[in-house]
Amino acid sequence: MNFTILAIILVIVIIAYLAIFFMQRTTVKRVNDIKAKKEQLESLKVHDELVEGRKLSLTGQSLKNYQSLENDYNDVKNNKFLKIDQQANLVLFEARGINFVKTRNEMVRLEEMVTGIESTINEVRSGLSELKKINETHRDAINELQKKYDGLRKRLLAENFKFGPANPALNKFLEQLETDYDEFTRLTETGDHATASDIYEQLAMETTQMENMMGDIPELFEKLDTVYIEQLNELIQGHADLVAQGYVFPNDTVEHELNSIDTQRQAVLRLLSELKLKEVAEQNGYIQRRIETLYDTMETEITARKEVKKNAEILSSELLLLREQNNALAIELDRLGQSFQFNHKELETRRTLLEQINTAEEQVNHNDDLLESSEMSYSELLAQQETILQHFTEIKVQQVDIWEKISGLEKAQRSARKFGSQYQQEIENIKHAVERLNLPGLPATYLEYFFAVSNELERLAKSLQATLVDMDEVQRQLNIVSADIDTLKEKTENIVDQASITEQLLQYANRYRASNERVAAASEQARMFYERDYNFAKAIDVLGPALDSVESGVQQKLVDSYMRHKAPIVLNDQH
Repeated sequence: MNFTILAIILVIVIIAYLAIFFMQRTTVKRVNDIKAKKEQLESLKVHDELVEGRKLSLTGQSLKNYQSLENDYNDVKNNKFLKIDQQANLVLFEARGINFVKTRNEMVRLEEMVTGIESTINEVRSGLSELKKINETHRDAINELQKKYDGLRKRLLAENFKFGPANPALNKFLEQLETDYDEFTRLTETGDHATASDIYEQLAMETTQMENMMGDIPELFEKLDTVYIEQLNELIQGHADLVAQGYVFPNDTVEHELNSIDTQRQAVLRLLSELKLKEVAEQNGYIQRRIETLYDTMETEITARKEVKKNAEILSSELLLLREQNNALAIELDRLGQSFQFNHKELETRRTLLEQINTAEEQVNHNDDLLESSEMSYSELLAQQETILQHFTEIKVQQVDIWEKISGLEKAQRSARKFGSQYQQEIENIKHAVERLNLPGLPATYLEYFFAVSNELERLAKSLQATLVDMDEVQRQLNIVSADIDTLKEKTENIVDQASITEQLLQYANRYRASNERVAAASEQARMFYERDYNFAKAIDVLGPALDSVESGVQQKLVDSYMRHKAPIVLNDQH
C-alpha cells in the first residue's frame, strides 16, 4: 500500500516538473519572438522618413500634424522600446517560478505593448506619406489651376459677346477664384497643407462650376438675344400680314402675348446676368412653348383657310344634292300617296328635313357674311362647316332611307297580288281535291279552319283593292295567310289519310265480321264514326285494335301499304 502511494506521488511530481519545464520553454520562445519583432520595428527607417518630412517646410496645421507624428515616434524610440525590454525580462523572471497566472498576465501585457508600438509606427509612417502626397498634389494643382484660370480669362476676353449680360458676373466669379487660388498657393508654398486642402476642395468645385457656366451660357444667351428675337419679329410680321389678308384670330391676343413674351425675355436676361442658370433654362423652355403656341395658332388659321375654301364647294354641291333629293322625294310621295297609305311619318319627315336644309343654308350664308366682315376666324368657320357637313350626311341618310322604303311599295303590291292569287288558287285546289274523294262529310273543326282561311284571303283581297293601300297591313295578312295555307294543307292531308285508311280497315274487317263478334261490333261502331260523325281518327282507334286481336299487326301493315301507294292530294306550290 505504501509503495503504491509513493508511486502515485512520484508520477504527480514528474508530471508537474514536465509541465513547469514546458511552460518555461514556451514562455522563453514567445519572449524571444517578441524581442525579434521589436528589433524589426527598430530597424525601420522611420527617423529618415521624419527627416524627409521636415524638408517639406511645413507650417500651420500641417506642421502641427508633423510634430505630433514626430513626438509619437520619439516616445516609441526613447521610452516604449526600453519598456518592452524591461517587460520581457520581467516575464522571463516570473516564468522561473510556478505562478503561472501572473506569468500569463505579464505576457499578455508584453504582447499588447508590442502591438501598440507597431500601430503607432504604422500611423506615423502613414501620416508622413499622406503629408508628402498632399504636398505633391497641391503643387501639381497650383500649375493646373493656373492654366485653367489663364484659359478662362482669355476666353472671357476673346468671346465676351457670347456671354452677354453674364460677363460682369463671370469676371467677378473668376476674380474670386483667382483670389482663393493665390491664398491656396501661399499656404501650399509655406507648407500649411491642412488649411490649403480645405481651400483646394472649394476651389476645385467652384472651378468646375465656372467651366460649366461658361459652357452653358452661350447657348442660353443666343436663344434670348437672337433666336427668340428673330422668332418674335417673324411672328409680329406674320400676324400683321395675315390680318391684312383678312385673317381673324379668335379673341385676338397675339400682339399682347408677343409683348408679354418679350418682357419675359428681358427678365430672363437679368437672371442670366445674376448667373441663375437653372432658372434661365426653365424660363427659356417656357418662352419656347409660348412662341410655339403662337406659331401653332397662325398655322391653324392658315390650314383652316384652305379647308374652308374646299368645304365651301362641298357645302354648295351637297346643298344642291340634298334639295334635289328632297324635291324628288316630294314628287314620289305625292304620286304614291294617291295609291298608298304612309304609316311612318314619311311626309312629315320629308318636310322636317327640308326645313333643316333651309336652316343649314341660312347658316352657311350667315357664316360667309361673318367671315367677309372679319367677325369670324377661319378655324371657327371650319368647325361650323364640319358640323354642317355632318348634319348633311345625316339628312342624306334619312332621305335615302325614306326613298328606299317607298320605292318598293308598288313592287310589294304586285308581289302581294301575285301571292294572293296563288293562295286563292291553292285553296280552290284543296276544295276540289277533297270533293273528288266523295267522303261522307268533313269534321266541323276542319271546315271552320277552311272557311277561316278563305275569309282571310277575302280580307287580303279587299286590302289590296283599297283606295289607299296599307302595305304594312297587307304584308301582315300575307304572312298570316301563308302560314295558315300550309297548316290547311297539312290538315287536309291528315283528313284524307285518315278517311282512306278507315275505308281500307272497314273492307278488311268484312273477312272477320261473320266469325268474330268483336270485329263485327267494332266494324259497326267504326262505320258510325265514319259515316255519321266524320271522325275518321276515332274510327281507326276503334277498328284497328279489334283487327289486330284476330290478326296481329294487320293495322300497321295496312297503314304502311297505304302510305307507300297513296297519290298526292294537293299540289304543293312554292310561295
